Amino acid sequence: MSQIVEPKTYAGKDLETIFFRPMLSGAGAKDLGIRVMYNMPVPTTLNFWRGASNVLQKYTAGWSGGASSEKFQKTINLSKVKAEMGYSASDYFSMVYELIAAQSDVNLDDLSGTELEEAETRIFREALAESIRATMWVGKTARGNGKFDTFDGLLSQIMVDADGYEPQITVLPLMDNDYNDADAGETILKSVWGQASEQLKDLKGEGQLAFFVTSDIYSKYEESLDSATLEAAYIAKQEGRESLSFRGIPVIDMQVGGYLTEVGDLPKSWAILTDRRNIALAVNTADFPGTEIRMWYNPDQMENRQRAVFAAGCDYLLPELISVALKG
Repeated sequence: MSQIVEPKTYAGKDLETIFFRPMLSGAGAKDLGIRVMYNMPVPTTLNFWRGASNVLQKYTAGWSGGASSEKFQKTINLSKVKAEMGYSASDYFSMVYELIAAQSDVNLDDLSGTELEEAETRIFREALAESIRATMWVGKTARGNGKFDTFDGLLSQIMVDADGYEPQITVLPLMDNDYNDADAGETILKSVWGQASEQLKDLKGEGQLAFFVTSDIYSKYEESLDSATLEAAYIAKQEGRESLSFRGIPVIDMQVGGYLTEVGDLPKSWAILTDRRNIALAVNTADFPGTEIRMWYNPDQMENRQRAVFAAGCDYLLPELISVALKG
């Protein structure tokens, strides 16, 4: 056996339970770093609730009424997208075989059934997850050149809105000399926090704030922590750190530097402070015709092919809950 020829098609409930839900819930959703809305009713609406702060009244008999909680809503525009990948039959078999061989309880003389299906699904699912993640940050439909142009990512939307449509977004321009100091990473994060709106700062206690930064700022901030003279810092310098925080707020490396270089029309360096509930990725596989996952063998080209058709989009809700620094 040196090729895989059994076709596989996922649609309806199988599409959700076998392919997409494992990728967009639980640990998979956590890896994306933001709120994920999977198969929410169309039109998909991003909601943010803010409880009324002044609810106390002087006592009077009967019902006096009161202010209800503030509700903010915004519809996320979903774009129908597809992903297609093709491999030579021998390369594809090698990839799948390697995944299966790593398992201790598999009969390598009988590569069929569930193990084979799980390995093929894993290969395509990982590629899809990374493409969705990258587009979520660097996507731009106006690009129109096939490079992450299926839906508008968060960075391009924030930049367009900050250019005049949503003046509540606070933007700090970064210059080359802002990166020269040994504490540059810390200084940038401190500036982003300092310029944030009071509404955003007030949400810190709810534990949902996060800095989303490019790798250069993340590295600069980690270097500034290495310069500390404490024993814990010395150990961390040798062993590395699983995660970073600034004033108790997680600092998340978006790892999109290569994609930013590839597209060439977005800032190469930036830091965004916001509430995780304020930004969302929406994926829908239930309400758009033709949604499916297919994997099949093309004998004419001796090629294994994979195709996914679904809908996706992302957006933010409240501009006053965004503080950003970027280098043009």
